Amino acid sequence: MNITHDMSNDLTEYDPESRQVDGPNPIENRISSSAARVPDIISCTSGITVQGRQLHSFAFTTDAAIIRNTNADAILAVYPFTGEPVITQALLTAAQAPLFVGVGGGTTTGPRVAELAMVAEMQGAAGVVINAPAPAETIETTMLMVDIPVIATVTEDDETTECKILAGAAIINVAAGARTAQVVASIRMHHPEIPILASGGGSEERILATIEAGADAITWTPPSAQQLQSQMMAKYRGEA
Repeated sequence: MNITHDMSNDLTEYDPESRQVDGPNPIENRISSSAARVPDIISCTSGITVQGRQLHSFAFTTDAAIIRNTNADAILAVYPFTGEPVITQALLTAAQAPLFVGVGGGTTTGPRVAELAMVAEMQGAAGVVINAPAPAETIETTMLMVDIPVIATVTEDDETTECKILAGAAIINVAAGARTAQVVASIRMHHPEIPILASGGGSEERILATIEAGADAITWTPPSAQQLQSQMMAKYRGEA
């Protein structure tokens, strides 16, 4: 398992007003859509390298239609139900990017978390995500049973987070709401080497603040297929 952290990017270079596309024209499939494209600013992150692939953006969704059409570097598929291999398989069928799937830690606890992680690895998942309530022991047990990256979700920079890092979590996923940038900065101060994935919020300003705090990659929540369909129907009805 090859995961590296690189903080060499210079954020001052980002200027959305002067951003230019160099090189040949981009190639688009005629059936593709731009509605689920990640914000350009996320490309400012240093990225997290997993198995030779550099990942800057993680689309936080379990919507198969969005997963199929997003240009995110990876998919973060975490859902509020007990993990089931059939769900993982369905998402993997739609995904064109590495899929990191939730295996519990909140609703699902105990040995089932590690068992689901093993099955996800055999199905082809790029990594597994363990929810914030899970203790460090769950991280350690899962790490011993799979060779794909284990992402530990945290909400604070506290003793529990420290224990999860010491337990061997490959990536720390910070999901602290409005305090995400603050928590990222605190973890980065103590652990300059740990790859940090963090939620970017709903605006470019919050995404940039999280990147500047030390996040290596950003989770981005795309609009749902229902929202996009509603916008499309409003346009068809002449309401937009």
